[in-house]
Amino acid sequence: MYPLSLPVELWLYILSLRVHLRDLAALCLTCSQLLSISRPILFRHLTLRAENSLGPNFAVIETFALLTRDKDLACSVRELTLDSRSAAPESYYRNPGLVHIASMRNLTQLKRVTIIGDISRHAGAKIMIEFVQILHDLQLDELRFPAPGVRAFILELGHIDLAFEQFANPKRLEFYMGVDHHGLLALCLLRIFTAATPSLTSLSLIATHLYSGSRMRALFDLHFPLLRSLTLNSTSDEELACPPGFNSFLMAHHHTLQELRLGYTSCGNIRAFGPSALVFDGGSGLHSDFLPDLRVFQGHCRNVEMMAHARMRCLTNLRELTIGSGLNEARTTIADLGRMFDAIDVAGRLESLATLDFDLFRWHDLERDFIPTFIRRVGAICGTTLEVWSGLLPYLGSWSTDVFAVFPHLRAIRFPTDSMVLTGLPGVSTGENGVGVVQGLAGTCPMLEEVAFQGAQDECWKIDRHRVSGTMPRRVDQL
Repeated sequence: MYPLSLPVELWLYILSLRVHLRDLAALCLTCSQLLSISRPILFRHLTLRAENSLGPNFAVIETFALLTRDKDLACSVRELTLDSRSAAPESYYRNPGLVHIASMRNLTQLKRVTIIGDISRHAGAKIMIEFVQILHDLQLDELRFPAPGVRAFILELGHIDLAFEQFANPKRLEFYMGVDHHGLLALCLLRIFTAATPSLTSLSLIATHLYSGSRMRALFDLHFPLLRSLTLNSTSDEELACPPGFNSFLMAHHHTLQELRLGYTSCGNIRAFGPSALVFDGGSGLHSDFLPDLRVFQGHCRNVEMMAHARMRCLTNLRELTIGSGLNEARTTIADLGRMFDAIDVAGRLESLATLDFDLFRWHDLERDFIPTFIRRVGAICGTTLEVWSGLLPYLGSWSTDVFAVFPHLRAIRFPTDSMVLTGLPGVSTGENGVGVVQGLAGTCPMLEEVAFQGAQDECWKIDRHRVSGTMPRRVDQL
């Protein structure tokens, strides 16, 4: 049967689930029929950058023109990212603008919008008012400002007769607040959040100044009756602290929260930002019935320790857990982890945990002997349920992969890597693939399907298992 005789619906299924986006882009060039089938898939998640590695990205002008004249293609766009970042100040006004009203009007099925930097650089007041009105009318599921450029963009709109409340109707909002010397950005966000109180289900706020300013504290006075997910982080120099007003805010929302992510400085950023973490304190009101519906938690390992000491029942229902230390001292991190495990041992197992992610270790000699202990202790509290393991293990080559035998149902292992990790893996040397460690893990974990090394050059391995004459040979394929 000639492949193109297949129904379009079957092609869409195959191309959506089975073909890498780079291969899909190449497939578009083979014939007009495949172009018409595959291009809408490519446009579902659309990222437009004002600048690329070669300089101004004038290709975005062609993309806007295409979306303006092809309404059917524009209707296929579900997620849009507008990234106006520039490598140098002199290229700021040389790059093409990213606010294009004619094409935006055609994106009628848009659900998620991400804005990075000041996209208003080439647009006048009238155009920006119309752009914000379009965002409002779309009734988005999610609106994100995930980089410090939120300050530039929103405050650039300050001189426009604009109702900031028009940003408030998406169900999920994300903001990264950079330096806000005069509190103007906090005032704008307070207006947005106040308008969003009846409908907001997810709030993400990363700020450099959560611990000061009356307007920041005013944000914690708001109540969102439908709030299900909260992400809160600070990049300030407060090492381990709880911002004023957070305790009362958490108490007011603990019955509805299902996901809670409290930030900490990642190991890779400690030298740049210093150790910082948002932690519970004595006024947080933790008790056994606190956060009864919590299923996802991220935070400093001291937070998990305090939750266990409070005998919070939600720990037994957690599905995803992400833990970090926020500190650069290995001895302190190991001590914190020991207390966390001891507290969990008393409170009970994490008997529903399916995904564990961690950011704890960073090439200290003390870690070499502790990491196998860390793996075994994780196995003792959730080994029978854990399906996904993700975290940097810089000394993975120092012990046998048999330590992962405590996770019989593990389906995926993801190792974030740095420049030194792969050289330490058994059967691996610089420039070679990690087939040795992958085969070892596949032999240890009977349900394992995927091993990924996530770094500058992502490498993912799929493990195929099939029975032949009563045996189960394992074939490891590089993707």
